[in-house]
Amino acid sequence: MTNRKSGPETLFCKTTLITGAAGGIGKELAKIFAREGYDLILVDRTREELEQVRDILQGFNLNMRIFILEQDLTEHDAAGKVYEFTRTRSLQVSVLVNCAGFGTYGFVNEIDNSKELEMLQLHVMTLYRLNRLYLKEMLDHDDGRIINVSSISAFQPNPYFATYGASKSFILQFSRALNYELKEKKKNVRVLTVCPTAVKDTGFKLTAGMEYTRAFSSWMAVSAKDVARDTYKAMLAGKDVVIPGRGFGLLRSLVCRLPTSWLMRISCSQLKEVHR
Repeated sequence: MTNRKSGPETLFCKTTLITGAAGGIGKELAKIFAREGYDLILVDRTREELEQVRDILQGFNLNMRIFILEQDLTEHDAAGKVYEFTRTRSLQVSVLVNCAGFGTYGFVNEIDNSKELEMLQLHVMTLYRLNRLYLKEMLDHDDGRIINVSSISAFQPNPYFATYGASKSFILQFSRALNYELKEKKKNVRVLTVCPTAVKDTGFKLTAGMEYTRAFSSWMAVSAKDVARDTYKAMLAGKDVVIPGRGFGLLRSLVCRLPTSWLMRISCSQLKEVHR
């Protein structure tokens, strides 16, 4: 997928829509797409943070258009509001990046039920609806890319991370199946699933209450910048799934041969809290 840089003879520029764009992986991906000359639509729940990101990105390309939308994506009609925002502005989304997400941690019965329901709404229903809404437009033009951010947790059950891991499993399985369908129908639209390990430099661990777990200090932890870099490369290469970080894809292919009971023990050991 190529993009046309801004310039005096440019007729159009590809446009990328990124949810969760105010920080973390979403912000780092926005920087890459900005450098590559894409127009941007940035979606997150805090307008002030979005404006700060916009000011940073505008320095990469003064001719680039940046649209910001303050939207809580845990709302039931959030996907429709995002789509209406782009439709009323006649914005054709070339790349959809579903990056917004958060986690819950602990024994299921002790976690705030409403928080988990919001997470399921965001990771499952909002992501699903955004995929359906923008996929239709992409198929009409027979061109486009969808990037759905899942997690390494999607590959096995995760005690004390049960609902989060299950929601990320939905993203992985749905995205891979959809990408297969698109290939089989010979469409020029592709879906990439991103499955990072713990990302150490975002607000995720604090929001999830995981600041004392081993995962974020483990040798397997990655930075948001590295995840964004590997994600963009994987999109250009037309990959189906990417596990960001050097050698993690190969490691995962070896580990997945273990019995599920072993995988759960490994996951649980990574998620345990260290001594405070």
